[in-house]
Amino acid sequence: MTSFLLYLYTESPLHAGGADTDGSVDLPIQRETATGYPLVWGQSLKGALRQAAYDAGWHEEHRNGKGPTLLDEVFGRAVGGENGPGVNPSAGMLSVGDAQLVALPVPTLHRTFAWATSPLALSRLARKYAHARIHRTPPPVPKVRPAEGVCATDTWKDEEQVLGPCLVRVDRAKNGQANPASAWAEVIAAEGIGDEPHLEVFADKLREDLLVLGEDVMGQLLRECTEQSVRVQLNPDTKTVENGPFTSEYLPAETLLAAVLTLRDRDATEEHRSRLTGLLDKTVLQIGGDETLGKGLVWSRLVKAVPGE
Repeated sequence: MTSFLLYLYTESPLHAGGADTDGSVDLPIQRETATGYPLVWGQSLKGALRQAAYDAGWHEEHRNGKGPTLLDEVFGRAVGGENGPGVNPSAGMLSVGDAQLVALPVPTLHRTFAWATSPLALSRLARKYAHARIHRTPPPVPKVRPAEGVCATDTWKDEEQVLGPCLVRVDRAKNGQANPASAWAEVIAAEGIGDEPHLEVFADKLREDLLVLGEDVMGQLLRECTEQSVRVQLNPDTKTVENGPFTSEYLPAETLLAAVLTLRDRDATEEHRSRLTGLLDKTVLQIGGDETLGKGLVWSRLVKAVPGE
């Protein structure tokens, strides 16, 4: 197997739609049932990646000029066609995991906004590094009381901070001489955002403004700090309301997610690995709904496994 860790960093609000309404929200985002954490399901993400490959012309390319297209080899054949609706005769060689939350931007009175993460989110990210066989030992996960937080830098320490609707006491993490929150901020900034000129301001801000929050605080922020948009559908002739109003929920811009991608080595070649890297590393993808409104644009980065690890 060849594995990659895929980071997604939202350029615009992202709506990966859930199955049911949620209270007053008609079109909620996808969430985990047990934790309430937002995510993008693997099947939704794989569909978006397949569309990106289609737009890049993979559906017109054949290995050695014959056989299945490059698109079908990697992502599997589209559902439908000659096999009938709902039948997918080939799953393809690429396995796509759920894109789980790494850090959520939350409004603050200090420095405009900060990124909120949690021991659960960081523990899952550490598991993804292990699953993808990335050659690194992740930093230790900070221990945080349920209603408090720890910070990556002294900018936030020893104060009660306003984070969204919450008033939270924040201090530096204590773990010997090292600050694990700072170490995680460096990993996520460097590998999840990157230091290219158009991104370095945000990477530097994350290094300063990452907060690791207890689950009581994080749970409330995950409900209160997503975006909600009230919309209507107009009759194209009369310009009067035909449907609505209805409320859509979005993950806000600057959100970070991560997923594990795996290529089956039995079928994959170095060309497949190279093409997948070119498609997904340091590019902009469109994920989720409302793409004609400019929603769902994400910066993607691939962290590659070390061969033989």
